[in-house]
Amino acid sequence: MPEYAAEVIHVANAFGTVTDRRIVYFRSKGWFSGGSKEVIPLQRVASVRLEISRPFLLGVPLLLLGVTLLIGNGVLAITGGAAIAFALLLLWGSPMVVVNAAARGLNKEKGWPWQKSEAEAFVETLREGLLHNKKSPESVASAMK
Repeated sequence: MPEYAAEVIHVANAFGTVTDRRIVYFRSKGWFSGGSKEVIPLQRVASVRLEISRPFLLGVPLLLLGVTLLIGNGVLAITGGAAIAFALLLLWGSPMVVVNAAARGLNKEKGWPWQKSEAEAFVETLREGLLHNKKSPESVASAMK
C-alpha cells in the first residue's frame, strides 16, 4: 500500500490557498459577493495573472458629484462624503486575480484595494508552483527512451 505525503500549503490568504497539488479559491468573488468555491488541481492551471482594476469613468464623475454635494448641508453633506469615499476606493484600484484553467476558462477574483500584497503573494506562489509542476525537457526526453 503506497503512502502519500501530506499536502503542503504554500500560501493561504483572502484570495485562496495554494498547495503543492491544487489551488482553492473563490470564483467570481467581488467586493460584496463571496463567489463560489473552486478546487483546481495544479496540473489544470494554464496561467495566472494579477490585474489592477481602476474604473476611472465611474470614479471621476462620482468624485465630482461628491464634492458638489459636500457643499450642501445635512444629508447632502453626508451623501457627498460617502460618494467621495467610494470614489477614492474606485480610483485607488482593486487587485484582480485571473486564473486560466484548462476546460474551465478564465476565473476572476476581485479584492479590496488594501489586499494588493495578498494578491501578489497568491499569484507569485501559484506561478512558482506551476514552474515546479512543469516537467523539464530533459526529463521528458529521458522518459521517452
